[in-house]
Amino acid sequence: MDGGAGGGGGGGGGGGLAAAFDSVDQITGVPVAVPVLRVALLVVQSTALSVLADAHREMRVAVMDRSAELAGRLVSLVDEALARDPTAFATAHAAQLCGVLGRVEVMLDAVEATFFAHCSWRMLEDRIVRGWMEKLELLHKELVDMCAFGAVGYGFDWMASRISASERSSPTSEDDEPYICELRWRPPALDAGYVRGVDNPERAEHAIIVALLTPSSGSADTAPRIGVCAVGGSGKTTACAGVADSEWVRARFRKGAAWVQLDASSTLQSVAEAVVALVHRFCGSGAAKQLAALTADKDFVAVAAGYVRSVPLAHAAEWLVIIDDVLYKKRELLRQLLALIPRATPVLFSTRSEAVVASLPGATLVTIDALPAGDARLVLAAAAGKAMAPGVSPFSDAEEASWVRRVLEKTECHALSLAIVGSMIADRGGAWRAVVEGLERWWMHPHFGCSDSDSPRPSVRAALDVSLELLPDAVYRSAFAEIGVLPVRVGLPVLRRLWRTPLGGATAAGELSAGRSSGVMRSTGVEELIAALVRAGLLRRDVDKTSGDLVGVIVHPVIGQYALSLLGDAAQATHQRLLEDYMGGVVAGGLDAHAWRRLPFWEVQDDGYWYDHVVRHVAAAEDVCGLVSAMDPAWQAARERVSSPLAFQADVEVVLAELTAVVNDGTDKVTLSPVLLGRVRAALALAYEARIAGCRRDNMEAAIKYWERALSLVTRAGEPVLWAEWQAGLGRAHRDRIDGARAANMEAAISYYRKALEVRTLEASPLEWAETQRILGMAYNDRVIGDKAANVEEAIACYGRVLDVWTQAAEPLQWAEVQNDLGVAYFYRIVGDKAENVEAAIACYSRTLEEYTRSATPLRWARTRYNVGIAYYERLVGDKAAAVEAAVACYENALTVRTREAAPLRWGATQNHLGKALRDRLCGDPAANVAAAVACFDRALTVRTRAAVPLNWAATQYNIGVTHHGRHGGGATGPADIETAIACFRRALEVRTPEATPQEWALTSFSLLQALIDGERWSAAVECGRALERFGSRWTAWPAHQATVVRVAAEAERALAQLRGERSGW
Repeated sequence: MDGGAGGGGGGGGGGGLAAAFDSVDQITGVPVAVPVLRVALLVVQSTALSVLADAHREMRVAVMDRSAELAGRLVSLVDEALARDPTAFATAHAAQLCGVLGRVEVMLDAVEATFFAHCSWRMLEDRIVRGWMEKLELLHKELVDMCAFGAVGYGFDWMASRISASERSSPTSEDDEPYICELRWRPPALDAGYVRGVDNPERAEHAIIVALLTPSSGSADTAPRIGVCAVGGSGKTTACAGVADSEWVRARFRKGAAWVQLDASSTLQSVAEAVVALVHRFCGSGAAKQLAALTADKDFVAVAAGYVRSVPLAHAAEWLVIIDDVLYKKRELLRQLLALIPRATPVLFSTRSEAVVASLPGATLVTIDALPAGDARLVLAAAAGKAMAPGVSPFSDAEEASWVRRVLEKTECHALSLAIVGSMIADRGGAWRAVVEGLERWWMHPHFGCSDSDSPRPSVRAALDVSLELLPDAVYRSAFAEIGVLPVRVGLPVLRRLWRTPLGGATAAGELSAGRSSGVMRSTGVEELIAALVRAGLLRRDVDKTSGDLVGVIVHPVIGQYALSLLGDAAQATHQRLLEDYMGGVVAGGLDAHAWRRLPFWEVQDDGYWYDHVVRHVAAAEDVCGLVSAMDPAWQAARERVSSPLAFQADVEVVLAELTAVVNDGTDKVTLSPVLLGRVRAALALAYEARIAGCRRDNMEAAIKYWERALSLVTRAGEPVLWAEWQAGLGRAHRDRIDGARAANMEAAISYYRKALEVRTLEASPLEWAETQRILGMAYNDRVIGDKAANVEEAIACYGRVLDVWTQAAEPLQWAEVQNDLGVAYFYRIVGDKAENVEAAIACYSRTLEEYTRSATPLRWARTRYNVGIAYYERLVGDKAAAVEAAVACYENALTVRTREAAPLRWGATQNHLGKALRDRLCGDPAANVAAAVACFDRALTVRTRAAVPLNWAATQYNIGVTHHGRHGGGATGPADIETAIACFRRALEVRTPEATPQEWALTSFSLLQALIDGERWSAAVECGRALERFGSRWTAWPAHQATVVRVAAEAERALAQLRGERSGW
């Protein structure tokens, strides 16, 4: 079952461990027993080979160690995938990892063979081992790629949620695009002064067109990947936009150009938005709307990739994808996007680093250094407001001699420099002297060439310095400098907040503070400031094309970095001031005795800017309390609800970097109080727990380390609330731990939860008490040590106590989730009457469905319908026919959400269970029911393949065998059906081995034995019966089936003896 329950494996049988594996099998569709047993066998194998290796060469030992290392990491990653929410992406990802694990296992087998090989064969070992090492490195690279793709995939449920919410609020169902508008990224509009360059061989635009016409060096269906590289402000974005707007591109790429905008602040969320935009473009709004069912799932990237990659080659080739401003440190985002784009679709990307282009095999490099002189004159003329006519120079000979050539020299024909200089001259009605002389003067400044690598090129720096110098006064210069703390695109409300409070402290430009502290800023309108900065070439207006209103400004990244450099040491205070302006109505009072105050960011209404930038401002302000508050579960819930899980992951990475620096700084350790330092360590623990990036095993070990270090700084007597909170956190980290023995981790978790409950009492803190009771119940449900029946009883008791506090009226969704947990526990309950337990499970699931509806929570609703379907199928009281009909209805309900496109493995699991219910149906035409069941199993096998999910494939093979054999209904079948059943059972036994899945092996062997008897395969039947007798008591259902096995095995032996006698002439 989903959510922790499983239902009906292959048809019966299995003990506690098998039931647990079957549970996970139904949740995720991923075989658990095989990876678990594999790692155990690999450990034993590695240990044995280490002993044998003493007498052999070190190279084979190195291969063995590397193989074992990869195997261990793979198993931990599989464990991590299975520990996540049971999404189609997680299961597919785990299946991929299992595939790599199998190849590593083959490698170990090959190594083992050499230890026992003849010495003459071992003479080849150096060459062979080197080949092994190369293969292992390739496997390692494949694993790294899988982890990178997995990191994206686990966070993509946010987009479906946004689509679903927009769809519900849309005024008309006929409007097929309103919900996607904010994600419809198109090439930016070209400035009026843009000089087209596709026909000029000296321009980058022309080189790009040539590259698009050049066949790719790869396969015939692989389109070119073109990287446009230049320093900031050289016109990369404009060149790409010019290409997109050219007549040739519009004629060649009839579907259009899809524009993906990245920048310094881009995260995995940016990739998510880009993926949605690409799906919308390649597949249409219908495909995007189909993803609306993934409201709470995390497999969105896999589904989206499936849509995009399924586009026909001819269709894909009619698109051009442009990815703008890929920074070197963000190059991984480019690689992830390219993995989702069809190979037949040409991709054009811009970057400031040639290393980004070099990192993509086969990519074509196009560089931009400067504009040709003729085009540079046209850009300058347009910016300066000069009238231009075709074939006529915009400047007179006198202008050329007096200032134009001087400007071209000092701007180095650099696009951004020309635009700034032209704007300044236009603002002065054509008066050029102050601007040109300012350029030349700055070029002569003694410190002009002394800049770091992050500074703009000299021509841009000179233009910016002159523009700043010629602003009206210090108020305008101060306003411009403060823009440095803002992103590229910012709205008017944020500018009003930034500019309405006087700046305190010194700045790099001495007069800025004086202008601000005079209060003049408050009398200067925001739009007036914007107008002045636009005229100076420092900003661009952002105008809503629909309403015609000014909504904000656009800051070129190079100009924004320059503005930030002007702030100097005042940058930190500027970030802090903007934070305080937003938080003014929420935070009351100062710091407590430990220099701590909680900053509830989530209580400030998001204005489209606050949620996405608050953590960045907190980090820049070096606000320790704010960084700790960013890991508050309340902020995580708000951030994921309003923005996305990936947005919160971006916050996690910022907090990790900043707080790690705090704890590693000896000075800060002295200045921070022990309690505040403990809070910092606890926040780091929470960050590592929540983190998607990196190795999950390492993240959880880091979380445990920081929880322990936090607890070392407080006592129960001194800080009881914090002590209990951190004990519960340490317990949670142990429950989710990958390293170490599972049994020991569960025992540690239970111990820490119980310590937390010493303080978190029902009377003192009922909500915290209820939460701790719930996670304690989950730990008991997962407990390995002790009596399984007693553990399940304890879990049921914990859930019951939670429901005393989390009532349906007060916490409806949490109440529903606990009801689901309780249903799972009752379904697997060992104590009591089985029939009553199943009835209790059905009742719990029914209560869950009071809150989980198809419209509000479709995935949870479908999961619960699936669970209750399994419970009805196993129902032992009442009318059996009605129970099976109810199960069929539940599965069919679930399939309205669990579509093959949205959740393929869940769809396959539901088809598998629907097939079993239809096979055992007591209503309707039996032949039609069996035919429908076989069709369900066939559909299930289209996604439950042996390569991807071998145990699930085997379960469906088993179900097909049972269906063809007919024993499930007590009837006989024809020879063809018997042969089909035998073939299916044997295929299932290829995976269901006594070592990997002993209970399922025994059940399948028993069914095979019966089919062999009916098919009069006496020799095979004798062999099968003897194998079952040898297995004997290890099969939990042996007492019930022993007599039958002995009887039919004896019958087969007699028949075989008689047959042999007839052949020998007796």
